[in-house]
Amino acid sequence: MAGSGGLDTTFLNNVTRAKFLPAVKNVLYNQSPFFQRLFVKGRIQRWTGTSLLWDVPVLKHAAVGRFTGYDVFANQPINPLVQATLSEGSYYAALAISGTEKRKNTGTQGAERLLDALKVQHDNAIATLKDSMYTDAFGDGSLVGNRQGLIGLSAAVSATNTYANILRTTYSAWQANVNSTALTIANLKDPTSTSYMPSVMRTLYTNSTHDHSPDLLIFNETQYNLYQDIAGINNLRFDNEIADLGFGGVKFQNATMVFDKFCPSAKAYFLATQDWSVFVLDGANFDMPEEGWMRPPTQDAFITQIIWSGQMRLDSPWHQGAFTNIGAS
Repeated sequence: MAGSGGLDTTFLNNVTRAKFLPAVKNVLYNQSPFFQRLFVKGRIQRWTGTSLLWDVPVLKHAAVGRFTGYDVFANQPINPLVQATLSEGSYYAALAISGTEKRKNTGTQGAERLLDALKVQHDNAIATLKDSMYTDAFGDGSLVGNRQGLIGLSAAVSATNTYANILRTTYSAWQANVNSTALTIANLKDPTSTSYMPSVMRTLYTNSTHDHSPDLLIFNETQYNLYQDIAGINNLRFDNEIADLGFGGVKFQNATMVFDKFCPSAKAYFLATQDWSVFVLDGANFDMPEEGWMRPPTQDAFITQIIWSGQMRLDSPWHQGAFTNIGAS
């Protein structure tokens, strides 16, 4: 390796690409219940073009009907398709090593110490990226500093907003199934209440079931624990060797129920994951820039960035459901 002390950008590039970047992808795609299921299903896809564009059938097909004898068939008087579009959201985390750090850590042992320092930065970058992206995955896609991030569940699973450039109050077929009623914890626990948790969940599940059903239910910790308490009262199980009043897995109508610390406190989502994809731009799937580590002309340092650029996409909002005010009090 060329350079003072045997440490140059080639070494940093090789180590970062071989050791650190795969760990970033593994963590960011697998520690979120939502992203993990899309990753396992192969729903993380390559982005092509300048924006996500796809046709959505938001109107009923007009050239359908009954006929008898020599009736004249209707032509197609309207186009049932509207074009949906989403722009990319982009994130980065910077890594840096100063020239002083480099010079103080020369030789084999020095390089190992330098890599240890780099790992601390790397681990912190993962934690910060995770916090930012997972938070935005539940958000409404609002710009921050005029910069786009993920257009999250709050925007996609709604009934009244504009999503992917399509106004839902104009095209009702583009609306998700939303229960905005204030559902108190007391009523959610009360079997005699119309807001009893299993009852309102069943209604939202059936409202969201058309060609297929939701298969992933995401709650926050409080509502997830409340559901387990209700299930425990009605379905206690005992083990002869150990005491275990918890459940190894939680389901509702055969859909997997999970909790996510990033799910907002009064919201819950019923998702049909087959309708979701995440599109990622080439070279920005938790990658470094092509040039890798660089030395800025005005700094005594080596720097690089970990970059992700892409977008979540929902194709069938009518198969999704949401509670927007569940257990807020």
